[in-house]
Amino acid sequence: MTAPRPINVLLLYTGKHWSGIGSHGAVLARGLMKKGINVILGCPRGGKLYKEAEALGIALRPIGLKNLMDFASWYRILRVARRDNIDIICANLGKEYWPIAVICRALGLKSVIVRHQMNRLKTLTNRLIKGDIDKIIAVSAAVKRTLINSGIAEDKIEVIYNSVDLSRFDPARVNRDEARASIGAAPNDIVIASVGRITQDKGGLDLLYAFKEAADGNPRLRLVFAGEGPFQSVLQTEAAELSCSGAVHFTGYCGDIERVYCAADIVAVPTSGLESFGMVVIEAMAMQRPVIASDVGGIPEIITHGVNGLLFFPTDRATLRACICELAANPARASELAAAGRDTVIETFSDGAFADKFADVLSKLML
Repeated sequence: MTAPRPINVLLLYTGKHWSGIGSHGAVLARGLMKKGINVILGCPRGGKLYKEAEALGIALRPIGLKNLMDFASWYRILRVARRDNIDIICANLGKEYWPIAVICRALGLKSVIVRHQMNRLKTLTNRLIKGDIDKIIAVSAAVKRTLINSGIAEDKIEVIYNSVDLSRFDPARVNRDEARASIGAAPNDIVIASVGRITQDKGGLDLLYAFKEAADGNPRLRLVFAGEGPFQSVLQTEAAELSCSGAVHFTGYCGDIERVYCAADIVAVPTSGLESFGMVVIEAMAMQRPVIASDVGGIPEIITHGVNGLLFFPTDRATLRACICELAANPARASELAAAGRDTVIETFSDGAFADKFADVLSKLML
């Protein structure tokens, strides 16, 4: 009897900017390949995901979808699906939903959506998913609840948490002294890091004000924003007006973000917007850093307050300041939370478990 051929999957990540969704793509592609699934990654040429996937030996097709009306990219997706004998197309961005629904129906393929967003579905998108999408992967139970509230049947949704590559996010791989020196931190500084794209809804202003109040009582505190984005200039101006610019450092884009985590004493995730999961949270925990994060969206599915991190209500600057002061004053407590955080990632958010669950969903679709 001839053995069945491996499943061929096209993973689409057509956004220009690097984000947690792009990180999801690199980890997922490599994990599925280890499970014997043939993966082709469709993403814009020259972007960080494209370069990272190229270095990992993942098959690539240059696909960048500008918007829903970018029919030239629709055609590129269709051509790849035919030429590479694709069985399943997996979308990650809202603008990809309609193209894969139409193309999969036309070619008789299976379709999967990974829902990374917390916002409710639009009426037309809701109808599309109900009728033309085979499976939805929600990155947290919070996202699943939003989908159900939008009218999607519960049995069509599977929760699969995002994960980190533990071979990369390993504190033993990074020299902490060198990492701290690279961001200008003195040996006795207490470094608080905020990692990711700098936008208004990520809570940078709340963190800056909380930091300023904490630093007034502890001059050893330093604040690092690792990333770039449209709100950076606002934070820089505000830091100058608060007379704390000397203690606030902006690194710009960091390709080796694990070094920033290693250099930090505390990682803060003060998002004030919709947070479907929290990749920064599990990356920092994997690097054995204590995390202070907003109690919003999927984050409380990762952090149990006081056990493997600290939670505070979004925009509550006073509590955020108190959390910073607590960990800065008690290194033993910070280390305890950090160790529990890494254990949590190993047990629940490892790349191996992530790939296992995703591969199982894809295999069942092909039955």
